Amino acid sequence: MTRLTIDGQTVEAPAGASVLDAARQLGIDIPALCHHPDFPPNTSCMCCLVRVDGANAPVPSCATKVREGMQVESESTEVRALRQMALELLLGDHAGDCKAPCENTCPARMDIPDMLRHVVEGDYRAALAVVKQDIAIPAILGRVCPEVCENACRRGQHDSPAAICKIKRFVADRDLQSPTPYQPKIAPSTGRRVAIVGGGPTGLTAAYHLAQRGHACTLVDREAELGGRLRREFSADELPRDVLAAEVAAVLRVGVAARTNSPLATSAQLDALTDEFDAVLLTTGRNDKQWLTELGVAAAASGVKVDAATRQTSRPRVFAAGNAVRPYKLVVQSVAEGKLAAECIDCHLTNRATPDRRKAFESRLARMTAGELCDFCEGAPVAPRADSSALVGDVSDEIVQLEASRCLHCDCEALENCLLHHYAAAYNCDARRFAGPGQQYRGCIEGSGVRLETGKCIACGICVQIAAATPGAAGLALWGRSTAIRVAPPAGISLEAALGSSARRCAEACPTGAITVDAC
Repeated sequence: MTRLTIDGQTVEAPAGASVLDAARQLGIDIPALCHHPDFPPNTSCMCCLVRVDGANAPVPSCATKVREGMQVESESTEVRALRQMALELLLGDHAGDCKAPCENTCPARMDIPDMLRHVVEGDYRAALAVVKQDIAIPAILGRVCPEVCENACRRGQHDSPAAICKIKRFVADRDLQSPTPYQPKIAPSTGRRVAIVGGGPTGLTAAYHLAQRGHACTLVDREAELGGRLRREFSADELPRDVLAAEVAAVLRVGVAARTNSPLATSAQLDALTDEFDAVLLTTGRNDKQWLTELGVAAAASGVKVDAATRQTSRPRVFAAGNAVRPYKLVVQSVAEGKLAAECIDCHLTNRATPDRRKAFESRLARMTAGELCDFCEGAPVAPRADSSALVGDVSDEIVQLEASRCLHCDCEALENCLLHHYAAAYNCDARRFAGPGQQYRGCIEGSGVRLETGKCIACGICVQIAAATPGAAGLALWGRSTAIRVAPPAGISLEAALGSSARRCAEACPTGAITVDAC
């Protein structure tokens, strides 16, 4: 065994092991996007740099062997800055969407492509489960949302957008009409209690998400029935009252209690709530400053004054969200506010820091030219968008599944396992720092059951190594030089022939999701 020190920690590693291996023994997470444990190091990404005593410059840890007494710096400011630059150089030539444009445009950030995939398969319960992760009242939004997500649908630039909102309404209605409506998993009780003052879309949403986290929630509303602005702003024709009642019931069914005919008018009444509950959330809609003064809550020009990151007001353990804070015209914006407030309150009750949403990393393709869009749409169903009347009421499975199949699936299905995304976020990378025209969509190589998206490939070389070691596989090659280098099969060889039986292994080892295989 060889003894060395990494960032002041002593570790023993087998003779011949790399510094990367030794660091991982200590739980040190060094970026290594071009390294596979079964093959020699490629040293192509240069993201695993460390500083080693005796070396004139930082060295790649994947290719540097341990030696007795070695002193290694892995997490110094200098080393992390070099790794960040290496990652940003890769990102500058990485052309791929982490999330689909429709999802990014949806205020609630619903995973639209995943919902549509389940609809195509006819698994409407799974589709609804995806929707309910972000939208507590989908049957309502399916009727009152102005379809903002469809404005960003890439298919709309080609012919017409997928009917996202109508499909969401379909799966929600199908569930409400079922004998056993969907019930989310509820976490064990935390023993914490939350009062949500206001039973409109923001309050209903916040209660739904907080209850799932194990907190006991009570909706407090001055009216006799819950619904808030949903009852005032929409007629029964626009939003049938039986649909509203069913969605409210679905929220209550997760264990949320309701106190109706209970107005909040004075500071003493708010004191009583803070005495009874561990947190209070104000989702009361628009209110005048006089009312806020009487509650003892600081006001801003737009409404209740809150901390932008935590949604906390000037009063301890009192939070505010939705139109109580600032005007939100769209119901889906109120829903997004409710989900955000629930996250903030959950963090407060569990003593966790509120995530900094402003620093969330994401890679996005530049807007496509007409030619690129045609290439991107190749292979997608050519069916025109279904008529709106065919997607409401008594909708056939065939029609809704065909409409869902029109989705181009712009999102990255490998996002959860993408090492480039993981480390770009961890190192606070700027995807545009070294970006140029190379971030345009570059097409893909299609094979039977396997796909290689050229723009996502960072030429790490792992798939080349795996294919070369696979009996019967023709193999892959690195073509071109510098930033033009790309992985592709030899001339005249199909992608499935190049990969052979290694296709799935290559997909699993790919650090960016550039290689994907069809689900079996």
